[in-house]
Amino acid sequence: MMIDIVARSERPLTRTEIVNRLNRKKTPHLINMMDALVDAGVFNRSIVTFNNGVTGYVYSLAHQYARE
Repeated sequence: MMIDIVARSERPLTRTEIVNRLNRKKTPHLINMMDALVDAGVFNRSIVTFNNGVTGYVYSLAHQYARE
């Protein structure tokens, strides 16, 4: 489900955006799941600085998993 949410997005998503689309709260378990998908090469993770100056992570689908 998490993979589908990121795959359907036209732009990288933040952790909060992903869990909101799952209708869940951001928990250490869900963050660990995202990190495991990064480690497995399914997600790419980038560090960004948002407009308010806060630094955070955004996730996108790795190229080899992208739908044609």
